[in-house]
Amino acid sequence: MIARIVSALMALGLVALGQSLSLAQPLGDQAAAQRARGVLSDVQSDTKLPVFGSQLFMGAPVSTRMSSDPNYELQQGDRIAVRAFGAYSADLLEVIDQNGILFIPEVGPVELEGRRAGQLQPLIENAVRQTFTENVRVYATLVTPGSVGVYVTGDVNLPGRHLGGASDDVLYFLQSAGGINQERGSYRDIRVLRDNQIIARVDLYAFLLEGMMPRVEFQNGDTIVVTARGPLIEAAGDVIAPFAYELPMVGFEGARLGALARPLPQVTHVALTGTRRGKPYTDYMTLEAFARTELYDGDQAEFRADFYGDTIAVALQTTSNSIPALHILPRQARLSELLSTATIDRSQIDMDAIHLTRRSVAAAQKQALNDALDRLQRSVASTGASSAEAAQVQRAEAEAVGKFVEQARQAVPTGIVTIIEDGEIQDLRLEDGDIVIIPDRTEVVLVVGEVVSPGAFIADGKGSLRSYINRAGGFADQANRSDFVVRKRSGAAIRVSRRYVPEPGDQILVLPRTGNRGWLLAKDVTEVVFQLALATATVARL
Repeated sequence: MIARIVSALMALGLVALGQSLSLAQPLGDQAAAQRARGVLSDVQSDTKLPVFGSQLFMGAPVSTRMSSDPNYELQQGDRIAVRAFGAYSADLLEVIDQNGILFIPEVGPVELEGRRAGQLQPLIENAVRQTFTENVRVYATLVTPGSVGVYVTGDVNLPGRHLGGASDDVLYFLQSAGGINQERGSYRDIRVLRDNQIIARVDLYAFLLEGMMPRVEFQNGDTIVVTARGPLIEAAGDVIAPFAYELPMVGFEGARLGALARPLPQVTHVALTGTRRGKPYTDYMTLEAFARTELYDGDQAEFRADFYGDTIAVALQTTSNSIPALHILPRQARLSELLSTATIDRSQIDMDAIHLTRRSVAAAQKQALNDALDRLQRSVASTGASSAEAAQVQRAEAEAVGKFVEQARQAVPTGIVTIIEDGEIQDLRLEDGDIVIIPDRTEVVLVVGEVVSPGAFIADGKGSLRSYINRAGGFADQANRSDFVVRKRSGAAIRVSRRYVPEPGDQILVLPRTGNRGWLLAKDVTEVVFQLALATATVARL
């Protein structure tokens, strides 16, 4: 079988993977081909959608409100804002005192009581220019009675002290400060401080979606702080509201993003790109599956109406290709059909290590792991103690196992399906959302887990498993020194002993031992540790 597939690849004169989208499609279905290219183009592009909430600050910043009647007669207690630039610099908010005088530092007293509001600017300007005769620009305004000065800081465009009414809301002062900085500021966590204490927290999404805005009676010296932006996820494609949405936590499901973006009725699928465990990630799934999928900071979700009918979307990835190439295939397509239509640079890849990841397998692994953790928790709860000493050991065991279970439930199964059997590629039927992975050739062995200095080491083809562990500084104190897990380049994970001879591309996982603490459930915990390593390539520490 492998010979037939390789021959087909050579006959096609394969070129670099990822240069274009390869399509296995019914003849004449040009519209589907064109739409599929659009899917891949959109998935791979680093689009920058506006952040939801930024529309609040699209217009010019709101200016400080002032008395609009030029015939208003100035009187004691009126507040006057004075700003000067140039040879004399000032940013003042002063009150006309009981003598009808406004005192301006470095300039002196200016008599204002009884004058008209329309005369205020020339009066102040003339007073300043009597002292500073050149290169001075002066602005004087009568502030609306009851105005206060509020500091707006954090990730805003014009931080500083801004004037407004005591009953104005937070949005007014944010607009006065030029709005939230779209690249850095949070629309979900805005804090109002008084005497260094938080008196209110504002989520602008609550205002945009539900019209809710907390009421704050501002006082002079209050501070509004716009905190750093939270996780951001883009929703594009066939949606009513295409924006980058800030959400208050990492690890939420797609259903929450869909509720904000509101997909059109015809949407059936979502193309999702992002990063998982430091590596590029691409998936194509139904809308129902997306609703249950965890999303993370930086993800891009492209909502699509899938017009392909009897087709599936499969990604093909090599280690050197940063983003998997998406392929649209007939629903009954097999691996050989994907490989015969793909463009691959065979000079660096290792076809003998080809494997794939599958969502249904990952889900089954996750369920099996959760079942094992549930059994372990039940065993801890049902184990009785025969003495006070045993009860003390049991309490310590229960606490440690509880932390271990909490950690283990966060692990994400790989969903790996091995394709190589007896040296041949198995031509299995593909499923929607499969990611076929062809690793690069390598000459190293990776050692991780309970060793002093985890790392990658040149493979010599003869060294024992222990020799590679010695190169990694030897066993750590809590290491299991007799049984290990090795993940092969083909994706297969196997449990081995010290007699195993590693091969290039192997990943050696040195696991912790659990039988040295007098635990009654040490064997059960050990089995879960190995199950976790086999399904997720994760070393869970106790």
